Amino acid sequence: MSPETTSAVEEQPATADGSSLLRTVGPDDVFNLPLYEHHLVMDIRPSHEYSRGHMATAVSFPYPPLQTLEEERERLLIDFIHSYVKRYMRPENPSPVLLYGDNSPAARFHSEWLARRLERIQRERKAVSTYVPQTLSLEEPGFDYFEHFCLTIADSAKEIWILECSYEDFAAEYSFLCGHVDFMTMEPLPHRITKHIFLGSRVIPLTHAALCVRLGITHMIVSRHQPIDWGELRDISVLTCDVRDSNTQAMMECWTACVRFIGEIESNGRGGRVLVMLFGRSRSASVVLAHLVMSRGMSLDEAWGVLRGKCWHLIDKSLAYEDQLKEWERGTTLSYNYVHTLQLLCIILCTLN
Repeated sequence: MSPETTSAVEEQPATADGSSLLRTVGPDDVFNLPLYEHHLVMDIRPSHEYSRGHMATAVSFPYPPLQTLEEERERLLIDFIHSYVKRYMRPENPSPVLLYGDNSPAARFHSEWLARRLERIQRERKAVSTYVPQTLSLEEPGFDYFEHFCLTIADSAKEIWILECSYEDFAAEYSFLCGHVDFMTMEPLPHRITKHIFLGSRVIPLTHAALCVRLGITHMIVSRHQPIDWGELRDISVLTCDVRDSNTQAMMECWTACVRFIGEIESNGRGGRVLVMLFGRSRSASVVLAHLVMSRGMSLDEAWGVLRGKCWHLIDKSLAYEDQLKEWERGTTLSYNYVHTLQLLCIILCTLN
């Protein structure tokens, strides 16, 4: 490896506040990203592998040989940006930028180099390189497409993601997002919160049998006041709660049943998955929050942190029964303290005997 190439990875550019934009993410994080909203997704595998199949909406920027010099990498990036802006102008949603490839050393090096170059665009808020050939200029009177792309990244990219697994590993879990996906056929998906829990919303059809099959959904939580085609759900185990889509709805009894229902799915060892579809996203979120507080021993703030880390779309606290959740948290804390006290008493009694 050349000294020039080595130094490119060892430098640690960062944002103005000193924090790095780079984040390594797993398959579930990418699944939760609404790819149909035109994020910048870069496939860095060889172009023939990209041609065989790739992640939905991804564009190809194949990695060069490991020993490639810095100037050549810069030129390739410039060529890529010019090619991208000719076709798309700029990403509509530039944050996060997603990079993925294979497990080869060259791919890993290229993704880290590229991520740091994108960091540099944001940090310096200017074009990526001094090597821009005049013959590649796309400038029109009063407008420079290349600069437009760079400034979009500089002003709007908050994170740069590197997928921790290979494309093949991602495709093994989420095959319907891979191959040659027609953008026009893409549709909103639920968010995967935990291994067993998916969070639904109003934009997802309540009885979407094909979606359930693709995601391996075996269970569902709904309200009996939602319109349901039970024929579509004949292979799904459904918990039906007697709650209405109202801010004044009492939720404690519903949450208790839901936590028990989810707990059985998580503990039976059959790999079940539950889709929480209690009206909209915010109503459904209350069920997930109640579960995380009760079953995982989290504070309500910690549970909100988990949910917001997985769900990119807005969850309205005012629609998630926030006051009742605080009461639920207090009751859960008292229950934990009571059980813990009983356990200590049992230990003491056993010791004395």
